[in-house]
Amino acid sequence: MRVDVDAAAADLWDAAEAGDHAPDRWQARLTLDDALAIQLTNLGRRLRTGAELGGWKVGLTSPRARSALGADARPFGHILKARIQNSGATLAADLMTEPHIEPELCFVFARPVDDPSQLPVAVGSVHAGFELNENRPGSARGDFPLAVADNLSQWGIVVGDGANHASLDLNSVAVELRCDGEVRYSGVSGDELDDHWASLARLVEVLGHHSRRIEAGHRVITGAFCRLPVRAGERWEATYAGLGSVAITFE
Repeated sequence: MRVDVDAAAADLWDAAEAGDHAPDRWQARLTLDDALAIQLTNLGRRLRTGAELGGWKVGLTSPRARSALGADARPFGHILKARIQNSGATLAADLMTEPHIEPELCFVFARPVDDPSQLPVAVGSVHAGFELNENRPGSARGDFPLAVADNLSQWGIVVGDGANHASLDLNSVAVELRCDGEVRYSGVSGDELDDHWASLARLVEVLGHHSRRIEAGHRVITGAFCRLPVRAGERWEATYAGLGSVAITFE
């Protein structure tokens, strides 16, 4: 039976407001397309109340993530403009539920994109970045479409130093992540993630299917090198070879 997207979005919105971001009554009822349409419907609700869209994330951009879910998909999540932090910011950890940090490349777009062929000239710069996400409560956690409908655990991003992509082999970018000076992760993009241009192309295609596009000024993140929990009192910094660094402190 086809899902009434507006009704489902309203019900999931109310459930999330009550503290259940993945209610049991929706377990195994949504397709991925349903979930993306619901996410966009509830994004529209936020935009109508004054929020602004700051960009997008591409999900499932590592073979390990797709293997764990048994899905060959690249769902999007949205990034709210008010939750885009500059490197060096201090943020209250309790703004998020079980906060986590992920080092990710962040692409800043200088032009809108309607077709994947426009990508190389549309990207203005590539930056060292973090995604901030959270483990939101849900009685049907583990249902992938429900996670997509709830924006793939996205909370915000941090944008650091950047460069023109023309001088970079993005798949060779090495990252070192430190917490309070202690190395917590080191790795190379090509060992962890899909080709970033291929991920961006999939994002353009999926957004187009839902009558959306990347706009000038949007920030887009293309997948996590790793994912680690954070606590108040910690300072996290990641160094990206050829790009620079990004840092954030949690209080």
